[in-house]
Amino acid sequence: MSFNRALTVALIATLLLTAAPDLHGQEELRDVNGLIFDLRHPELDRRKTAVVALGKHRIRRAVPELSRLVKDPDDLLRTALARALVKIGDIRAVPALTTLCHDSRKQTQLMAIRGLVSLYVTTPDGFIQGMKRVVDFVNPANDDYNPLIVEPYVSVSPEAIDTLAALLGSADADIRRNAALALGILRGRRGLPALQEALELEPENGVKVEMIRAIYKIGDPEAGVTLIPLIWDPDKKVHDEAIFALGRLKVESAVPALTELYNSGVTERKRILGGLVPVSRSHDLRLKTLEALAYIADPRSRAILLEAITDERTPFRRYGAEGLGRLEDSSLVPTLARMFEMEEKPEVLLAASFALFRLGAEAHLPELVDRINTDQAYFYLLELEPVEVPKLHPLLPLHTRQPDIQARLLDVIGQRGDASSLEVVEPLTRSENADVISSANVALRRLRGRHPGATLSSMVVAPGATGTGAAIPAN
Repeated sequence: MSFNRALTVALIATLLLTAAPDLHGQEELRDVNGLIFDLRHPELDRRKTAVVALGKHRIRRAVPELSRLVKDPDDLLRTALARALVKIGDIRAVPALTTLCHDSRKQTQLMAIRGLVSLYVTTPDGFIQGMKRVVDFVNPANDDYNPLIVEPYVSVSPEAIDTLAALLGSADADIRRNAALALGILRGRRGLPALQEALELEPENGVKVEMIRAIYKIGDPEAGVTLIPLIWDPDKKVHDEAIFALGRLKVESAVPALTELYNSGVTERKRILGGLVPVSRSHDLRLKTLEALAYIADPRSRAILLEAITDERTPFRRYGAEGLGRLEDSSLVPTLARMFEMEEKPEVLLAASFALFRLGAEAHLPELVDRINTDQAYFYLLELEPVEVPKLHPLLPLHTRQPDIQARLLDVIGQRGDASSLEVVEPLTRSENADVISSANVALRRLRGRHPGATLSSMVVAPGATGTGAAIPAN
């Protein structure tokens, strides 16, 4: 099982399990005290038994004493220690886990990396929707993509980020890949310089891919400049991820290189057994590049985008329309309106609606909302600026009999709205539909996380509200 999958499975299990309480009663209390005392016992078996038991029962008050064992001479005990600290999930374990990240045993290092991630992904304030399907990020054909990511307002320990950044220089490719994965999940912005430097030197394609994803998740367009040379990389996964990330990060300085690639008709090639084997026709790579140019929406791409909307191929017309809408040039309205009238393909019609809405034709917004259960419309609405989100507020009550649409609208409002959205979202915590209640509570937590000073005198959060990761567009 890949580390990505293993981490996802482990974190899902953690999220689904109710934290076990400390042992109760005087007899149990004596047992706990005895276990903590045994952490300093000279016999290895006594120490190891205590570590395992304290982790199994998630005894938080044992964390300081457990942390003293990071330099224990027994390799297996240190691995058990890392596992115990992961189960307990106490933020005080950060120093111990960062030390274990540099352990001499690889399994201990990997467990410690998982521990640092789980501290922020599974705590109530650390992760609101981490298991969300993120179809618009990274290559949908890649089954090794880990969609976890902490919410933007979560504060992650600088010590944790610095430790993960240092592991990018490990001699072991698995450690480098997992460190990059963790930096992306934790939005480790202070680790960007190390990521950029490591990416330029990285020899392994799988590690390169994870580093590209981390840079995208962190979300700094300036750091994205590092990815420009990788659009020419001979490895398919590497150049696919680089092209996609450059588009989503809207790296304007990448436009000349992307335009050259688009016009070159280069055939994608993939390394197999030391040889170069064509894996698709040139228009597949051109389509990926067009999509990136459509997201960046630089005026220099206007001619390419106009040409694309007349292409016989449906995806080209779609991305051409999207890009023209993002150019925010009102002179394009007649062209797009004609396209909307003549187009027959649903996905292109939806793209034209989005483009016309972006150019000021707000009558097209209800159509986008009606189609919000499609990933295409959903991610269009996630492009709304916070000041635009109030346009969605009056549409919420119109879909009372369509709870699936209400729930997804609440998801968009929670991710993109400002404090004014609190008043609209709060009443839906008392909806008759369980999915709407859950989505409303997730939205409230996100809104209050980004706007901690905003309050509602009538705020009542439904009991049992749960949530799981931030939606980040994936390729």
